[in-house]
Amino acid sequence: MKLFRQLVFILTLCVPMFAQAFSVSEDEINSYLSKKSEIADTLGLPGLFSFDYKLQNLHTKIGQNNSERVEISGLLDGLLKVKKQEMAGKLNLTIDTIPYYDAEKGAVYLRDIRILQWSGEPEKYMAQLQTIMPFINESVAALMSTMPIYTLDESKPKELLIKKFAKGIRVEEGRLSLDAGVL
Repeated sequence: MKLFRQLVFILTLCVPMFAQAFSVSEDEINSYLSKKSEIADTLGLPGLFSFDYKLQNLHTKIGQNNSERVEISGLLDGLLKVKKQEMAGKLNLTIDTIPYYDAEKGAVYLRDIRILQWSGEPEKYMAQLQTIMPFINESVAALMSTMPIYTLDESKPKELLIKKFAKGIRVEEGRLSLDAGVL
C-alpha cells in the first residue's frame, strides 16, 4: 500500500510537467509569427478589380474567447485597383480559427477561418472594401490554411520530444497542447 501511494505521488508530480512539455504557449506562437517573413497575396477578378495585400503584426489569443478556437489580430495593408483607380488602405482584422497539428511536418496549421471584426482607413475607401470583403475573407483563409502558425524546431530538445510523440492538438487558455498517445 505504501508503494502504491508513492507511485501515485510521483505520477501526480510528473504528469503535469510532462503535459506542460507538450504545449506551445501563446507567447511562443506570437514570437514565431513576428519573425516570419512577409505574408502576402493577390486576389481579384480579371477586368473588375485586383487587391494586393500583406498581413503583418499578427498576434494570437488562444482559447480566451472560445475554448476550441484561436483568435488572431493583425494588420492587412493593401492596394485595391478598380479600373484605372488605385486605393491604398489598411484593415485591422480579427479572425478566429481552429488549429490543427500535422504530425508529419511538426507544424500547427489553421482551418475554418472566419473574420470576426474589421475596420480600416482611409474611411473614404471602406464602402468599396465592404463589397470585396467576402473575397478578402476567402483569400486570407486560403493563404493562412497553407501557412503554419508554428513549426517545431527539432534542434530544441523539448520541441523534438513534442514532434516525436504528438498526435493531435487541444486548445487551452493561453496555449496549444499537443496530445501524445503515450499517457
